[in-house]
This record gives sequence, structure tokens and C-alpha cells, in this order.
Amino acid sequence: MSDSINSKSYQSGKIKRKKRKENKILRNMFLLIISIGLWGGIVYYGYMYAKEYVDKSISSVNQNNIMLVEQLKEEVKIINSDIKRLSNEIKDLKEEVRDADSTLSDSNNIQEDIDKKLKNLDDRLEKLKESLKILEEAPNVKN
Repeated sequence: MSDSINSKSYQSGKIKRKKRKENKILRNMFLLIISIGLWGGIVYYGYMYAKEYVDKSISSVNQNNIMLVEQLKEEVKIINSDIKRLSNEIKDLKEEVRDADSTLSDSNNIQEDIDKKLKNLDDRLEKLKESLKILEEAPNVKN
């Protein structure tokens, strides 16, 4: 009987060891699966966090670009209106210069005409002086 008790106790010890070994394997598998799941969750969360951060950064840059483009459009409109205004002022100045040039040209022509007439009058005055001199001498000759 003692052999049978020893055999039973040996068998029961063997079963217990086998059960412990199976429990240890199951526990290790469970821990491995939990670790893989946890690692996968951390990687997924990190990916989603990085993606959200990049998307927010891109959105912020796009909004900033839109504002800058609008500011540039306004500045271009202002510059274009200034260019048009300056272009009109230049046209007006060119017309004024042409008018002044034609006025000066007309003034020069008038001045030349006046100079010619004055010269003509000076020549006639000289002739009249000569005639007067001759006339003054003529009565003296008759006397």
C-alpha cells in the first residue's frame, strides 16, 4: 500500500507540476499578449498624436498663409492704385510741359516778330533822322 500511496503521491506531484507548468505557460502567454497589445496601443496612440500634431501644424500654416496672401492682395491693390495715380500725374505733367513748350515757342516767335518790327522801326527811324538832317540842311542852303 505504501507503494500505491507513493505512486499516487508521485502521480499527484507530477500532475501538480504539470499543472503549474501549464499555468506558467498560460500566464507567460497572457503576459506576452497583454504586452503586445499594450505596445500596439502605445504605438497607435503615438502615431495618432503625431498625426494630429502634424495636421494642426499644417492647418495653422495654411491659415497663416491665407492671411498673408490676403494682406499681399490688399498691398498689391494699393500699389496698383498708386501706380495708376502716378501714371496719370506723369501724363498731366507731360501735357503741361508740352503746353509750356508750345507757349514758350509761341513766346519766342512773338519775341522774334517784335524784334523784327523793332529793327524795322529802328531802320525807319534812322532813315527819318537822315531825311530830317537833309531837310534841316536844305533850308540852310536856300537861305
